[in-house]
Amino acid sequence: MKTFAELGFPGRLVAVEGLDGSGKSTQIYLLKRWLEIQRLKVYFSEWNSSELVKSATSKGKKRELLTPTTFSLIHATDFADRYERHLVPLLRAGYIVLCDRYIFTAFARDVVRGCPPEWVRGLYSFAALPDLTFFFKADLEVSLQRILDGRPQLKYFEAGMDLRLSSDPYESFRIFQGRMLEQYLAMSTEFNFLVVDANQLVEKQQELVRELVAHRLNLDDFRRAERPSSPPTPAAPRKNRAKPNEVPE
Repeated sequence: MKTFAELGFPGRLVAVEGLDGSGKSTQIYLLKRWLEIQRLKVYFSEWNSSELVKSATSKGKKRELLTPTTFSLIHATDFADRYERHLVPLLRAGYIVLCDRYIFTAFARDVVRGCPPEWVRGLYSFAALPDLTFFFKADLEVSLQRILDGRPQLKYFEAGMDLRLSSDPYESFRIFQGRMLEQYLAMSTEFNFLVVDANQLVEKQQELVRELVAHRLNLDDFRRAERPSSPPTPAAPRKNRAKPNEVPE
């Protein structure tokens, strides 16, 4: 698998990965705003956001109808739709594309749910690798507390309750997300993840992210062209009007 840069695309793709509650979504949002302030061409995409399958995924989750295989396939469909209709065209147009989760989410989550690793990777074999992948590594208890600070309870699939790991959703979360963390760490060397200590303050993490992006990408290549200012409208020629009681020359 090659990166978009290695395939000759003028744009670059930056992805963030991490456990639920790791703070990755906050970091990519802050990065997006920083790049936009510099008038760079930026596009943002997130996991499970394709209009083509979003409603079907939501219904399946609410009714708890998704098996590990259907879960994997429906997310692969979502990714393929966004990849072909949004990501690739904008990378060809020279944009910096920011992705909140990429194929590595499937590589970790679907395998933990019991899908064969080779089968899962085969589903995404059409996709190029990101040019930069940040992995936000947070302690499980830190991730859990961040989620609960924002809402009163864990979501069913987020906690891995479909796997019957524990009747206690908090314990199930720890087991499920712990297994995902193992998958991510196993991939970190293979796919050259830039590992960020997500237990740190938000500002400190963002400082590192911006530093690495600025170092790895030539940001001037993605700056929006300045609109040429309109030339001043030439003044209309003044007519030589005769004053009252004056004969024009």
